Amino acid sequence: MNVHTLITLHGKDAAREMVPEKERHLIDLAAEAMSCEVFADDIGYLYSGWCMTALPHRRPPGEREFQPWIRENGRFRLIVEPGYAYSPKFETFQVGIPFGSRARLILFYLQTEAIRNQSAEVELGPCLGKWLSRMGIPDCGLNYQSVREQCRRLSACHLTIGWLADDGTVGFERANIVNKFMFVPSVGGDGRQGSLWNETVRLSPEFFQSLVAHPVPVAEQGVKLLCNSSLSLDLYVWLAYRLRVLSKPTSVSWAALRQQFGPEYATIRSFKSRFVLNLKEALCVYPDARVEESQSGIVLHPSPPAVPERVPLKRLQVIR
Repeated sequence: MNVHTLITLHGKDAAREMVPEKERHLIDLAAEAMSCEVFADDIGYLYSGWCMTALPHRRPPGEREFQPWIRENGRFRLIVEPGYAYSPKFETFQVGIPFGSRARLILFYLQTEAIRNQSAEVELGPCLGKWLSRMGIPDCGLNYQSVREQCRRLSACHLTIGWLADDGTVGFERANIVNKFMFVPSVGGDGRQGSLWNETVRLSPEFFQSLVAHPVPVAEQGVKLLCNSSLSLDLYVWLAYRLRVLSKPTSVSWAALRQQFGPEYATIRSFKSRFVLNLKEALCVYPDARVEESQSGIVLHPSPPAVPERVPLKRLQVIR
């Protein structure tokens, strides 16, 4: 019996007592996801290429953060190359590749705003600050420093997304994410920390065109609930992309899952123990997903989309 059924039949508090202590946070995740109605302005968007491939979960060790990051998933391949920046003294220095949940949230914001406004130009500053706060991430202290660092890394890096088409031909797209650096002042540097910073940034034409042509809708609430786990976020957006287009049950082996989500793990066994927990977290915020664990991997079943195809345009305003 899954967590959503337990909550429906017995209520949240009783359901928490019916699962092992280490899984009680799953009940909390599922209950919060079930309690939220989705409106049009709660839907976010990602380029489908990001749903099939992903950034590193942690800072790559040593010199590896200044080397290309390559992630493969069947017929898709992502290459993220680190770039260069200038210091205040106009000295050139290399910037490492982006990583972790904060980089994913910044990307999610940029793509969502571009789709909502049908414009490659995206406002940062107070808009991004308010959005991060809505995701439960205050724009201060270590959170601020992390956002600042990941903005710099995302601004400098170069992407190559390649794929093998059904007819055997190979295609690829190479682009920067943005056409100029996302400027973020140092903490306490100029008194603007409370609102992060003020600037707009323009997505590169290649990246924006790919996003508009292949957007994948996801629920912002799901992103918020998983915002501190990069692997859970990756699994949620992957399921949002895969399940809605399946026509029949599809098996994915543990070897393929490890190659896509955790090639840094030394063995399939060590990867599996981590993957299963993060998969459960992703499924908590995607109640309609039909995924089964098997001895050889997991089985994906055709499922309703992560967000309803038709949702109310906006919340009703309550007059007080």
